[in-house]
Amino acid sequence: MPEEETKMAAVLTQRQNALAIVTLNRPERRNGVTLGMCTRLYDALGEIAASDARVVILRGAGNDFCVGADIGGASEGEPEARPSGFDDQGPIYQASLLLHTMPQVTVAAIDGGCAGAGMGWAAACDFRFATPEARFSTAFLNVGVSGDMGLGWSLNCILGGARARELLFFPSKLTGEDALALGFVTRLFPRASLHDEVGKLAGQLCARDPLALGLMKANAVSAETLSFDDYIEIETARHLRCTNRPDFGERMAGLFAKSQAQ
Repeated sequence: MPEEETKMAAVLTQRQNALAIVTLNRPERRNGVTLGMCTRLYDALGEIAASDARVVILRGAGNDFCVGADIGGASEGEPEARPSGFDDQGPIYQASLLLHTMPQVTVAAIDGGCAGAGMGWAAACDFRFATPEARFSTAFLNVGVSGDMGLGWSLNCILGGARARELLFFPSKLTGEDALALGFVTRLFPRASLHDEVGKLAGQLCARDPLALGLMKANAVSAETLSFDDYIEIETARHLRCTNRPDFGERMAGLFAKSQAQ
């Protein structure tokens, strides 16, 4: 992926050293989702996953993150035919899986509307930071569908079964403050400074040791699927990969000296 901003129709990607920024770019439709956008997002994330980026920020252009499916109609040039089954869907529904499992730490920066598929993408990220003006809704039952983009799974992991069912079966709108109180988002920032503040947090992560950061992300994913005894084994193996590096003793001595000087 080139250093300069690269336009991919409804998705923009940008690299700033170890940080990759992915922008959903249909502001005139409140970043409403089309099949083409899903494919392009998947392609962009796949390219980033294979790169040396350490952190990914997912955000929306304009005043919204993503309001879900563009029920007003696809834009010109977007495919109209929907896949009939899982085997022929291609990457259309797989962006959430990439956001959740890719080696990079993924961060959703959420302002304005965040609903349906957009909420699924945000929920798949490692972190969700928002503004008080953000508005969240699962929205699926409002349009007569059961849900996609992994939102049912992600909400269950983040909030627990009871809260997840409440949001899915009774899709009312939540404010940024509501989402913070529930634990769906972990920090709120003023709208004017959201992207600056999220960029600062991403910068802190990018400055961390890349091996340790990547293995910590892998630990978080493993913890969701492994039994405790299996998890301890793989966690320990990853920890030893860090501590057995030839320069680890020198690193620790440097950190100790720095702490003593403060």
